[in-house]
Amino acid sequence: MNDAGDFRTLAGYLAQWDGRRRRQELLRGVPLGLLAGLLLALGVALLSRARPLLTRGELALLAVAASLIGLSAAGLIVMLRRRSPLDQARFADRQFSLRERATAAVEIQSGRLAAEPEIAARQLQDAISAAAAVDATREMPLRMRPDHWLPPLAALLLLAVALWLPNPQEAALLERRALAETIEEQSQALRELAETIAANDDLTAEQRDALLQPLEEALAALQQPGLSREEAVAALSGAEAELRSLSQASSDIELRKALAQAGAALDSAGPAGEVAAALQAGQPQQTAAALEKLANSLASLSAEELAALTDQLAELAAQLAQVDPELAGTLAEAAGALANGDTTAAQSALSSTSSTLSERSAAATAATQAGNAADRLQQSRGEIAQAGSGEQPGDGGGNTSGSGQGNGTPGGQGGTQGGQQQSGAGGPSPGGGHVEDIFVPSRPDLGGEGQEFELETRCLIDPEACGPLGGLTPSDPNKQAPGGQLVPYDQVFGDYRDAAFEALRGGNIPVNLQNLVRDYFSALEP
Repeated sequence: MNDAGDFRTLAGYLAQWDGRRRRQELLRGVPLGLLAGLLLALGVALLSRARPLLTRGELALLAVAASLIGLSAAGLIVMLRRRSPLDQARFADRQFSLRERATAAVEIQSGRLAAEPEIAARQLQDAISAAAAVDATREMPLRMRPDHWLPPLAALLLLAVALWLPNPQEAALLERRALAETIEEQSQALRELAETIAANDDLTAEQRDALLQPLEEALAALQQPGLSREEAVAALSGAEAELRSLSQASSDIELRKALAQAGAALDSAGPAGEVAAALQAGQPQQTAAALEKLANSLASLSAEELAALTDQLAELAAQLAQVDPELAGTLAEAAGALANGDTTAAQSALSSTSSTLSERSAAATAATQAGNAADRLQQSRGEIAQAGSGEQPGDGGGNTSGSGQGNGTPGGQGGTQGGQQQSGAGGPSPGGGHVEDIFVPSRPDLGGEGQEFELETRCLIDPEACGPLGGLTPSDPNKQAPGGQLVPYDQVFGDYRDAAFEALRGGNIPVNLQNLVRDYFSALEP
């Protein structure tokens, strides 16, 4: 049997040679790992020129990270690889021409090869003697070959050129990221707005649902993956138009004005003095509370006070007849009941008037909330429209996004910002700030069979030969053209835009033409 100490000597030689072998492999593997990382970064850089993926700065960081990963992977593969003594012996025999001495010694020691003890001992001594004569430094030199580094150097140069040359996709990538970030910011703002509306106890359940539905639809549209700028603006425009419509439908401006005028005409010293004060303040909710209080105090009024109150209620009913016939009717009913001495009926009529005013006040609150929400959507739409373009909303005198005053007025009645007028675009607004008018033709009568006619081509060739439309001139804006009328531009723009966007959603219009239509209306927006 072989001596264990002698075999450990041979195993030490084999381990030493295997370690040198690892160092040689590491010198060859480092350039390969670096080449793999650089090629990966180069491939991504070339792909980023075909489609917006990464910026040049990000590609440089990717190249550094990929190179380090490639180097680390190459080193780990070399250093963590384990070889059995038999593999080490076979390598030594091949590398140093030991004529299978090391392999035979390992096989005899492991029992794979049977041999007499004396022969095994002599063979092991012979293998140790041959191993001691090996000059591993000369046979296995640790040198870095330049040709191993040429491919990584070429890949590095190509990557440097790819990073140095301007990337036409980088601007689109930055714009896309800015758009996505802006959409996320505005989505968060809309979610907070929806939470505020949902927590408003002054609104009824129906009013909350009506206000939340456009916001939820807009949020759902903004969460769609791959949403384009035009699609986001169109979704916000649709929701804004719905909220503007709700704001207009519940507006109480005329009612407040009529209440203030009626309060000014009432005698503040009479039994309806508190009602008159609330009316003069133009506060429907305070007026409703004052009327309810007055209804409860009818039994304690004297005959003279009831007579004076009858006249005041009749006068108030007359003042409100043109603005709110329902309120005027209940007030007239209360006045008639008092004139007939029926305080019970008068009390019931005043309570009904108070309830109606409370409903009007709640509707006004909903209108104010709708106006505020529409203003916020308008601001979000402006932010998204300008995202990534290097401009701020409102720059250039174009599409200014205002934060409305929250008075529930149609169109938002925005303020001024930076000396520029803000318009409540996004829905039809009464008048607005646009100084130009637009001709709106009257709807033709399509009930008859009609007749054939041919347009005069000379009007197309020589427009001046046809003269101004209907005798109108630019300096005569007060004349009406036949079959239509001149109305403020921003009063009808919202209708046209909403109709166009509705047609885009429901029609079979090609995508490129849809974007053209949206851009057209965005450019025309007052």
